[in-house]
Amino acid sequence: MANTKASTGLRRAAAVILSLAVLISMCSCSFFDDNSSGSGRTYSSDKHKPEGGATEPSETTFETMEPTGTITTVPVETMDIDVSFVRDAYLISCWYDAVDDNPVDYGSVNSEDAFALKGVFYFNTPLTTVFEARLYKDDEVILTREVRMNGNVTAEADFSAGLEGLGTFETGEYYVELVFDGESIATTSIMRVL
Repeated sequence: MANTKASTGLRRAAAVILSLAVLISMCSCSFFDDNSSGSGRTYSSDKHKPEGGATEPSETTFETMEPTGTITTVPVETMDIDVSFVRDAYLISCWYDAVDDNPVDYGSVNSEDAFALKGVFYFNTPLTTVFEARLYKDDEVILTREVRMNGNVTAEADFSAGLEGLGTFETGEYYVELVFDGESIATTSIMRVL
């Protein structure tokens, strides 16, 4: 019982000490924030020198530093892109796992796990445009969808069997074609649903 009382007393003391430490650190941070509102001003711990009056840095001088780099923002110019530009910018395509949302290292999936098929197309430059993605099953278009890119380098053609009322995709060979301005840009490899 004596150990329990001592333990409880130590816990209370530790809580009080920690609370005081947090309060002191918050007050000191607030002090520096309030004093650093002027840009480039120097503060001295010497009470006899006026604020901003120190001409030479000393051990007890705090200085607010100005950023040294130049930060510029350039508006992205909207440019008209054509089919040849998009074809030149295209790099590669791959299938993504519907759950992990990462590239896959397999070429087939069981039908009960095929609730979504996602083909991703990579480009070497950010694009802002709209594509049409076509999902083929055994060389027949079964679904289409609009794929919007807004300054990014991947076009993600995500087809969900559940959203289409199919439950899961049936057995067959599937691939995605990416179409721009009515012309085929690229296709994924075949994904077999078993």
